[in-house]
This record gives sequence, C-alpha cells and structure tokens, in this order.
Amino acid sequence: LSTDTLQFLATIEANVSSDDVTKTQHTTCKIATEDVVANARATVTTVLTGVCKSKTMDEKFASLEEKLSKEFADVKWLLYSILEQQPNYLKSVRNANLHGTFNGYLSPRQDEIDKFNNTMQNLSVLNGSMNAFVYYWQVRNFNVMLANWQTGRSMRSPTFYAGRSGYAMYLRIAPKYFPDGTVFVGVGLTRGRYDSVLEWPFPYRIRLEVLDNSLKGVREDRRSRIWDPATLCTEDFWGRPAGVADNPECVGLSIPRRIILSKSLSISAQRYSENTRYMWNGSVLIKLIVYL
Repeated sequence: LSTDTLQFLATIEANVSSDDVTKTQHTTCKIATEDVVANARATVTTVLTGVCKSKTMDEKFASLEEKLSKEFADVKWLLYSILEQQPNYLKSVRNANLHGTFNGYLSPRQDEIDKFNNTMQNLSVLNGSMNAFVYYWQVRNFNVMLANWQTGRSMRSPTFYAGRSGYAMYLRIAPKYFPDGTVFVGVGLTRGRYDSVLEWPFPYRIRLEVLDNSLKGVREDRRSRIWDPATLCTEDFWGRPAGVADNPECVGLSIPRRIILSKSLSISAQRYSENTRYMWNGSVLIKLIVYL
C-alpha cells in the first residue's frame, strides 16, 4: 500500500468511535504460479447511519427501566392499599379469571355492608353520640335502568323494619326523575306488623346517602341533610299508613346523572372497566340512617 493510502485508512479509523455502528467487509485474494505464491487481503469498514448507536440504546433502556420501576411501585402501593383495606378483594382475586377484568370484583364497600346492614349502631353526632338504625340497599342492574328507563319510572326496595319491632319503611329510586336525567332516591313509611304499638306520627330524623366506591381516604359519599319529620310535610307522609300500603315519600336525595357516572382516579379498576365512583358492577348502594 502507498503512503497516501495508509494515511487515508488511519484517518477513517480515527473517525470511528466505539459508539458508532459499523459494517466491516473482508476480501482475500490468493495468486499461485509455478514460481510465486502470493496472498492479498483487503478490509473495508463502513460507518452506518440511521440505526441506533450502542450508547443511545443504553440510554433508552436505562430510561425505560426507570419508568417501569416507578410504574411497578405505583401498582404495588395500589394493591397493598386495596388488600389492606378490603380483605374481600383477596378472595375475589383468588377466584377471578386471570385474563378477566375488574368488573367481577366485590365492591370496596362490601365489608361495611356485611358488618353494618340492618343493624343498630352508636354514631357520633355534633353534640356527642346517639343510637341509629343503618340500612343498605343495593340496586342491581342500575346501569341498564339508566340507559333504558323512561322519565318518572321508579323501583321500590323490599320492606324493612327500622330496628327491632320498629317502623316499616321502604326506599325508592328513579333513575330518570327529571327529563335531564337526574337520579332521585326517596324514603317512606309503609304498613307494618308493629304499627298498633308504635308512636305516630313517625318521630325520628333520617338521612340518605349514595355511596362512593373509591378508596377510603378519598371517598365522597353523596349525603342529604338530616331531615326532621316534625318540620317537613304533613301527617299523610308520616302518619300511620292506612288504606294503600305505602305512604308517599316526603323527602329524597337528587343526584345529577353525570355524578353517578363519574370515575375515580384512585382506583385503576374504574379507569379500565365500566365501574364508576357511584356504580359498581352495574349496581348503586343506598344507605339510610334513622336516628333513634
């Protein structure tokens, strides 16, 4: 090779760094005669452009690893919070289809329902505490009602008694109480087996709630004010039921449709399923408190 050629190759090699992607081609030529046997070899190195360099790839993988680590940490925290606060989630996960969705899981409020439904409780109030009757009503297939029911159509709960030997009561929900889609939940009295020994008109204060399915620290249950029958409506509503079994509802809680359908960012299950803050597996949860 000439001096000029050697200098040219040295220049190429000096410009090729360890981070460059290169392609190297080797050519070997052998010449044999009766008098001479000669071998010649040529090497050509080409720097490729338009492909990933090793340094760039390392940086991208490091960035991806950091992002994945953060995502896994968030998922672990979320699962820990759910399993710590809602033991029934663990049962659901064990029984769930691995490739299924969150739609089949129990409501985050299921433990509360199992523990307090149809029971007497001592609740904190502004000036201390007082006894109260607590009742939960799970309205199933409410998503279907929201989509298909006409304005004014309603559903009545089963009759229940507010405490032992108490007043017979019922709840009623209208998925589309007004044409704008407002949801309405009402409460009323009905004829019961203990009416003859009870005080009339109905004397107890009451409150309605629609429960939020978010995690405990960020829940926003939709609560009515505490209603006092002595200051609302007439005896037609709070007197002893006669004739038609149900007294009409005097009071109720109205909630905009958009609120019922709103999502909670605190539960990823709501982001990736049909569940919302106030509707789980197509059901809504209504809570009634009767302050005794």
